[in-house]
Amino acid sequence: MTTIQAIVFESANKVGFGTFTLPEMTADQMLVKTRYTFVSSGTETRVLGGHYGAADKFPLIPGYAAVGEVVQIGANVKGYRVGDLLSYNPQTGPKDIYSQWGGQASMHLVGVDDKPILLPNGSDPLDYVVSQVAAISLRGVMAAQPQRDECAVVIGQGVIGAFSAGLLVSQGCRVIAIDLSESRLKRSLSYGVHACVQASDPDAVERILAYCDGGANMVIEASGSAQGVSLAHKLIRKTPNVYRDPKTYYVNPISGFVGHWPRIVYQGTYIEKISLDPRVDLQSEGVLLLMPGDRGNEDRLNAVEAIRRKVIDPRLYIDRVVPYTEAPSAYEQLRLHPNDVFSVVFDWAQ
Repeated sequence: MTTIQAIVFESANKVGFGTFTLPEMTADQMLVKTRYTFVSSGTETRVLGGHYGAADKFPLIPGYAAVGEVVQIGANVKGYRVGDLLSYNPQTGPKDIYSQWGGQASMHLVGVDDKPILLPNGSDPLDYVVSQVAAISLRGVMAAQPQRDECAVVIGQGVIGAFSAGLLVSQGCRVIAIDLSESRLKRSLSYGVHACVQASDPDAVERILAYCDGGANMVIEASGSAQGVSLAHKLIRKTPNVYRDPKTYYVNPISGFVGHWPRIVYQGTYIEKISLDPRVDLQSEGVLLLMPGDRGNEDRLNAVEAIRRKVIDPRLYIDRVVPYTEAPSAYEQLRLHPNDVFSVVFDWAQ
């Protein structure tokens, strides 16, 4: 039996610690020692507040982004070695506490069916702890099929929006970043965005449209708010019918638009109910609405490769690296001051 330490959400907005025992490792599992875990001001802080079904499941172990080192391998496991570094999303936690998702712990049981990602030889695990979250952004960006020189607007510069902005820049897009936080907008400049717009500006829509020459080819909505969705609908490029002169009504040939529709990618997780009246809100003959549900294994592999090739500089997305024993204060900062603390990595070396 293996004894572990874990960060525990004891109740709404209360963080503590616990000591637990993992189940016996099976022949199809590996025992992995955690090196680092990643947390942003998004999903986990909402779980801490009781959202995503957590309200009636406290106490629980949170966390879904971890990297660690294989220390023991089951008899049936092939293709992995002791000493390998993995990025993984834990599936098997202690039996005596609920896990949502259980990543914030000192050790994990990881099966091959859990699809751990083998990191490149000689990797610094700190570089790849962001890959789980980066893969979510990467899936949304790939869904939009960005083309060089297209105009892209990213609403929200939390972690998901920030990765999206950086990836779109790497694809040669002209990227405009939007957020309420000046510190987040300043950070987005380090990713190479073309321009930043303060969401609270009274003429924010007109300012963004000026950068986009009337509308964006694609909008990534990553704020997770109803206001962000409404803004996305206002910013997308229109494909309206036009009048050649006041007396002649002309409808553009549809063949000129099919395959070239503007795209909206809803990357946020929405607690509020979102509504859409296509005729009124979009005012366009065609807009592709894309809603990536999660990241898959291929997305995670692509995110690791983007980090390896330095398409993504992971250190730009990490605000603080602290011992996991500082979790209560770290989560408080993420929850109460998300504009000041963008993300935290917990170091489990202790």
